[in-house]
Amino acid sequence: MRLKDANSDTTGDRVGPAEAYDWFAKTLHWGMAAALLGLGLLGYYMSGQPFSLRTFKLFDLHKSLGLIMLGLAALRLFRRWQKGAPEPLTQGTKTWELLLARIVHLALYVLMFAVPILGWIGASASGLPMTWFGLADIPSITPADKWVQDWAFLMHEWGVWLLLACVGLHAAGALKRHFMLKDETLVRMLPFGWALAARLRRKKRLPKY
Repeated sequence: MRLKDANSDTTGDRVGPAEAYDWFAKTLHWGMAAALLGLGLLGYYMSGQPFSLRTFKLFDLHKSLGLIMLGLAALRLFRRWQKGAPEPLTQGTKTWELLLARIVHLALYVLMFAVPILGWIGASASGLPMTWFGLADIPSITPADKWVQDWAFLMHEWGVWLLLACVGLHAAGALKRHFMLKDETLVRMLPFGWALAARLRRKKRLPKY
């Protein structure tokens, strides 16, 4: 549902955003955020474990989930290309803030692909067998090479930290807009958030007796 004015909040049921995100975009957004957190915690835990059959299985699980993340990133990019996205709200935002938001958003998309691909390269270069949840073999995309393995895993680790930093900046920007600028940048991405905001604003406009 398109609203008349993306950067105003005046009368009627208009609550700020030019469009609300649909359920599919919201599911992808929050599902990938949860998966990223889970993969990061799993990677941190397993990297501190001594090599064993159990650790090998944890690495295999990490690889399997990483490939799912790569597929979801591709689906998200395709969806964005096919459907587009609501226009960003710009009222009260400085030019450098808009530029930073665009850079962070672009970096998020690049890293969503780069991080799992670097992990796949490192795992392939290790020469160890890889399976997807034990159901099918994961093909190697580079020959076994210790230098490539070390380089790819180092870049993978740095990429994870950079991705988490970008997620933090992304979240901080949304929270600032929600609590300081009081627009619906955050609300329209929350489940039922846009409709809830409309109900709350209608309630505020009801006469008191």
